[in-house]
Amino acid sequence: MGPARFRAARAGLGGLSRARLNVRRGAGMDDRPQTNLQLLNQLRRGGYPDGDVAQIKVAYDYVAGKFAGWFRASGKPFLAHLVGTAGILAAVRARAAVVAAGLSHALYAQGEQAAGAPGLTRAMRAEVRRALGAETEDRVARYAMLEWNVRALAALRDRLPALATADREVVLIRLANELDDHLDLAVLCCGNAEDRRGKISAGLRLASEIARDLGVPELGAASTERSTRRSPPSCLPRSAPIAPPRFP
Repeated sequence: MGPARFRAARAGLGGLSRARLNVRRGAGMDDRPQTNLQLLNQLRRGGYPDGDVAQIKVAYDYVAGKFAGWFRASGKPFLAHLVGTAGILAAVRARAAVVAAGLSHALYAQGEQAAGAPGLTRAMRAEVRRALGAETEDRVARYAMLEWNVRALAALRDRLPALATADREVVLIRLANELDDHLDLAVLCCGNAEDRRGKISAGLRLASEIARDLGVPELGAASTERSTRRSPPSCLPRSAPIAPPRFP
């Protein structure tokens, strides 16, 4: 693929380009937000207009009710992961609708739903569309349908330049999702850590190449650096099992 084709593919990503990246290469993204207030402050510092900040706050308020009391396999509160994903997207100056979709990306796979089990049902999509708007809901639905494994990543890398802007934005959301987990070394806190590490390692090179071709190589580089570490977080001795959350 020639340089001109790469430039054209990057230009279609909703205006996200190398010139607009706002990732601090020295510090990395370890200080990404994990709470709603941290995210809102990041958005304001980053120059997002008040209307964009309000849109993303609406998304947070909606997903907060769907994931209250939910935890990741690592023991991390699910909302913190959703906020972290949104914060990474804001760091690369993604559009407000994309940041809101990153904050909401797990709606169709997990979370409390009035209609019963989560899923891409007509009723559920209509509810999310009313709450978050048509564009954000579209990205969340596309995210739920995106396949992410070694075989799928190889095909995705090859067809990336031909993807529509909406689909490239969904790939960006998925990269941010992966990076939030890697930055915490979250996989090392899971009961099946080695199995998870194996699956991550198998597709890591492809994911990094996709990040590069999408115009956000920092996301791939950061994921690679963290995912190759073997030391668990200091709060978790390797021999200690994860205790399930306890509620009063």
